[in-house]
Amino acid sequence: MAVDLSKRVYKDAGGKAGTAHIKELFSGEKVRARIAEMGKEISADFQDLERPVVIGVMKGAIFFLSDLMRNIDTKDPLQLEFVRLASYGSATESSGVIQTPYLDLPNIAHRNIIVVEDIVDSGRTAKFFLEYLRGQFDPKTLKLAALLDKPSRRAVECKADYVGFTIDDLFVVGYGLDYAEQFRELPFLGELVNFS
Repeated sequence: MAVDLSKRVYKDAGGKAGTAHIKELFSGEKVRARIAEMGKEISADFQDLERPVVIGVMKGAIFFLSDLMRNIDTKDPLQLEFVRLASYGSATESSGVIQTPYLDLPNIAHRNIIVVEDIVDSGRTAKFFLEYLRGQFDPKTLKLAALLDKPSRRAVECKADYVGFTIDDLFVVGYGLDYAEQFRELPFLGELVNFS
């Protein structure tokens, strides 16, 4: 799906309006095809596990999460939960400080859990949340699915079990990923090159 970004006005980190220059990395079709493959991988691993729980890390994982869940086929129905965690704010690099604006989960002790993240960058947010789940709920199974993996930026040891795409050190927007709460709606994954 073509999106004419020249007709949209966005604001940079300083609030200055302009045109965003975004280079498409993965088309919506390619993203959806890869998510379908990931769904098959997860289905094979979770097919016979009781009462799987999918936890989406908001807001960035919203589109990935919805597409991924539609591609997971398990014996028991999936339970869906959400948390909000962040380390970017309005910047293009992780601040290194994990913010937990919403970390309210029901009792999911000893369950089979899949955490769904938009991107594993420094690894701090994902590692924090996985350790939190282990400490609070002692899950039987705990797996991490990430749409994007950026290993060149890793600051702590953290490895996703299911990865959509591995990317270089680029700032990516679209398909739920944002820059200062902008660009989530774009139907593809693209590199935010600059503003003019």
